[in-house]
Amino acid sequence: MLVCLRWGMSRTSNGHSICWFLVIGFLISTLPISTTFIQTSSAELPNHIVISEILVSPNNEDYNGTDWNGDGKFGQYNDQFVELHNPTNSDINISNWILEFAGDDGSQTCSIGWDTVLPTGGYMVFYRVDSGLEFDYFDGGTVKISDPYKNLLDSFTFEGYGNYWDVSYARDSSGNWTNITPPTPGIANEEIWPEVEGGPGSNHPIGTCYANTGDLYHEGSYVLKGRIVTMESENSVIPSGSVMVTDGMIEAVWEEGSMPSGIDLQGVPIVDTAGTIYPGIIDSHNHIHYNMVPLWDYSLDHRNGDFYENRYQWRNNPTYSIDVTGAKSLIQGWDYWDLEHESMKYVEVRAIVGGTTAVQGNPTGDDDEFASILARNIEYYNFGRDYMHTKVTQLESDYVGNHIKNGNQSGELDAWFLHLAEGTDESSRAEFDILVENELLVGELMLIHGTGLGQAEFSAMGDVGADLVWSPTSNLLLYGDTTDVVTAKAEGVTISLAPDWSPSGTKSPLHELKMADWLDSNRFGNVFSDYELVQMVTSNPADGMNWDEHVGRIKAGLSADIMVVDSFRNDPYRNLIEAIDPDMKLTIVGGLPIFGDDFLLTQLGVNSEVIQGDGFSKSVDVTFEGVAKGGQTWASISGDLEKAMQFDLDEMYESFNYANTMTESEFEDWFNGKYPGLSGGTHLDPVYTYGDDSYFETLNNSIPFNSIGQIDLWSAYYDVELNENGYRLNTEINDVDTDEDGYSDWTDAFPNDPTEWFDSDKDGVGNNNDPCPNDSQDDFDGDGVCADLDDFPYDAEETTDTDGDGVGDNSDECPTEDASNSDNDDDGCIDEVIDNSNDDSENTVACSFGQVKKEDCNNCVCSNSGEWVCENNVCGQASEVESESNDQMNTIIILLILLVFVSITSVVLFTINRNKDSEFNKWEEISDEKGLKLPPLKPPKK
Repeated sequence: MLVCLRWGMSRTSNGHSICWFLVIGFLISTLPISTTFIQTSSAELPNHIVISEILVSPNNEDYNGTDWNGDGKFGQYNDQFVELHNPTNSDINISNWILEFAGDDGSQTCSIGWDTVLPTGGYMVFYRVDSGLEFDYFDGGTVKISDPYKNLLDSFTFEGYGNYWDVSYARDSSGNWTNITPPTPGIANEEIWPEVEGGPGSNHPIGTCYANTGDLYHEGSYVLKGRIVTMESENSVIPSGSVMVTDGMIEAVWEEGSMPSGIDLQGVPIVDTAGTIYPGIIDSHNHIHYNMVPLWDYSLDHRNGDFYENRYQWRNNPTYSIDVTGAKSLIQGWDYWDLEHESMKYVEVRAIVGGTTAVQGNPTGDDDEFASILARNIEYYNFGRDYMHTKVTQLESDYVGNHIKNGNQSGELDAWFLHLAEGTDESSRAEFDILVENELLVGELMLIHGTGLGQAEFSAMGDVGADLVWSPTSNLLLYGDTTDVVTAKAEGVTISLAPDWSPSGTKSPLHELKMADWLDSNRFGNVFSDYELVQMVTSNPADGMNWDEHVGRIKAGLSADIMVVDSFRNDPYRNLIEAIDPDMKLTIVGGLPIFGDDFLLTQLGVNSEVIQGDGFSKSVDVTFEGVAKGGQTWASISGDLEKAMQFDLDEMYESFNYANTMTESEFEDWFNGKYPGLSGGTHLDPVYTYGDDSYFETLNNSIPFNSIGQIDLWSAYYDVELNENGYRLNTEINDVDTDEDGYSDWTDAFPNDPTEWFDSDKDGVGNNNDPCPNDSQDDFDGDGVCADLDDFPYDAEETTDTDGDGVGDNSDECPTEDASNSDNDDDGCIDEVIDNSNDDSENTVACSFGQVKKEDCNNCVCSNSGEWVCENNVCGQASEVESESNDQMNTIIILLILLVFVSITSVVLFTINRNKDSEFNKWEEISDEKGLKLPPLKPPKK
C-alpha cells in the first residue's frame, strides 16, 4: 500500500490507480467466499457400444447427393443413418439390441437382427431403408441404443434444422460431438471418405434392424385353464391343466394340483376357458393379398370341358383377369380404391378366426400397417431373424439360386418355400429335375404342391429332409386330382397342410383339415391318424421351417401362439379336425389375445368388436397403438371393403385417382371394356366358413372338385345345430348341458344356473355375479372393493390410504401427507405443535412437512418428523452460517470504503503534480486541443 502511495506522488507515473486496484483485488481474493466452477473437459469414449455418427439430412440426387448405402436411391428415405462403434477390446454381439428415435411425434424402435456382431474397433451403419427409423430434421429428437433388456447405453439429441445438407453429427476420437462433412459411414470420423468402385455402400458394414411397433408386444401375465394338447407327443395331453403366459412367452405348463415351484400367481388373472388349448395353427402356403376375393366359380368352356393340367393354363381363363387379379388390383391399387392395408388386415383376421397365428405368402412390401400386427407374417422379421426365401414363379432351367446354396451352407436359411410341380402333366413333374440338376434340393426346402411328383421324387426329398406342403382343396378345384401324400409319407417326407388362397382354397388350415380328413377317410384308407393330421398344421410346419424353438407346441420357453377350441369330442385331435367357426374360443399371437369369445377377451383385459356370424358371434381387436392406421376399427375396415367390392360405377368415379382426367362416360367405357361384368359387383369373402352358402355352392357345383366322387363337406362337418348362445348342442364329452348355457355339465361350475358357468376363485359365487371373481376373500365390508385391493377390508367407509399413515383418504385431511410420525390427534396431518398437548390449539413450533423457510434460516425445509433441516445441516447451525456471512460482508464493505478513499486521494495528488510541472504534460495538452488520432497499426504503403 505504501508503494502505491509513493508511486502516486511520483510525477513520472500515471499507473498508480492500477496498483491500488491490484492491492484491493488481492485483499478481496483472500476472503473465505465459496465459488462454484463449471468444469469442462474432453469426453472419453466409454467401455461399451456407442453411437458414433448420425446423418439426418442426406442430400438428394438433384443436388449432387451421395448414395451412401449404395442401393441406387438418394435422399432421406434411404440414406438417413445412425452408426454404431465398438471402442472396446472385445467383439460384441448386438443381436436384438434396440435402436430408437424419440421425436415430437412419438417413439420409433427397431431390433437389430440375429447374429450381428460388431468387432472390436469396428463400425456398423443402420440406414433408414433397413431400420424404418425416420429422423425428424425439422423438429429434432433423440437417437438411442439399448441392450435387449432395455438398458440405455448411449444417446444423442439434435435440434431441429440443426445441420446443413450432407453434414452429419459425429464423435471425434476424444468422444466429443462435432459436425463433419462429408459423412463417413462405416469408418472413423477423422478419416477421409474413400472413393471406391461400386459406390459407398459396397465398402462398409451395413446392419439390419427390424421395426418394432406400438402395442404389438404383450406385457404382463395371465393363466389359461383347460384341457391342454401340447403336441410334444401323441399322448402328451393334460386333461385339466394351466398355461401361464408372461410377456408374450409361455412361462409354465402344469397339470391341476402340480404347479411348479417359483410360480407367483399374486394378482395374475386366471381364466378358465372351458375348452381345449392347442398351439396356434401355422399356414405354410397362401397368397393372402388375394383373400378378400371369394371362391372362383369358373367355366371350362374355353377348353371344351378338359381339366387344367398345370398352373400356367388356368391363368388364361377369360374370367381370371377380371374376377381374381382384376378385383384384387382394383381394391389395392393406389390409383383405384387404395385399400391395400385395409384388405391385408381383413384377410389376416380371416385367418385368425380359424386359429391361425402365422401365415406364409405375403406381398413383397412389408408395410408396418399390416406386417407387424395381427398374425405373424412368416417371410418378414420374426424371432430376431429373417431367414426365409420364397419363389412363386416358374423354376427356369438356368436358375442358379446362389442365395439358397449359400444359406444352406452358412446356416442362414430357415426355409425355402418353392412352388413346384403344380399340375398333373409331365411338364410339372420335370420341374423337379431342374431342382436336382441345379443342386437346389436342400433340407430347408418346403416344396409347395408337388401334385405331379411320384415315388422317385418323394424318395429324393426324404433323403435330404425336404418337406412337402399339401393343398388338396385347391388341387381338386383346379386339376381334379391332388398330391400323392400317401407315397410321400411312405418315403419319409414330412407333410404340412395349407389352403393356398381364397380363389381356389379354404379360408384357413382349420377348414383344410376337413378336406384332408375326408380324403383320408374316403379315398386313402385312413393312412393318417388324427394326431398326424393335427401335426400337419402345428408342429410339422414349425419343424419344417426351423421354428421349432419358438412355436408349434405348448411348452415353457416358446412363444405364446395359442388357440383355444370348445371341447366337444373326447379325442382332442378329432376335436380340432371337426371344429368349425362357432367352436373357436380364443386365438392368441405372441401373448396378445386377438380373437375369441367376448367374455374370455374381457377377462384378459381386451376391448374388442363383435364379428357376427350365422347364429353365433365372436369378438376381435384389430387396433394397435403406434402403427400407421392402427386406430382403424373392424367396422370401418370391413365396411370400406364391402362398399368397394360392389364396384359401383358412380362410387368408383368419385373415388379413383385414375378417373381424375376422364369424364364420367369415358370412365364407364374404360371400366366396362377392361372389366366386363364386374360393374355388377361381387361380394367380400366372409371371414367365417360356417354360414357361407356361396362357398359350399361353388364346391358342390365344381366338376373337377367332385370328379373323384361327390364331396359334401357341409353335411360331413358343418351341419351342426347351435343353441341360442351360439354353441353346438350335441357333444361327446358328457353330452349334457342341463341349463342350456352352452357349457357342458362337465365344464360348468353351475350346471343348473344358465347365468353362471365359471367360478375362478372357487368361492361358490359365479364370475358373472362375483364382484371379485379372482379373489376368494371377496368383499368383506361390502364397499365394492375386493379384499386383496382394499386398504381397509373391514371398513365400508374407507378403501384407500394413499400416504400410508393409517388414516383412510376419505377421513384424512391431508391424504398425501404421511403423518404417521407426528399425528397426535389422528386427523391425518402432521401436528403444527410438538409439545405435551394432543390438539392443534397451540403454535409454539410451526413446521409442516414440505414447508420451506428462508427468512431466518439458510434454505431450510421441514422434514416428515417436523424438524427444520438445511440442505446439509440442521437449521440450528444457521446462526453460525449467518454470523460467518455477516463477517465476510463487513470486511467487503470496509475494503470498498478504503478503495473509494484511495481513489479520491490519488486524484488529488495527480492534480497537484500536474500543476507543479505543466511542461511535462505539454504534448498531452496539444493532443487534446488538436484531437490527434492514434497511429495505424501498420505504416501506410508508399
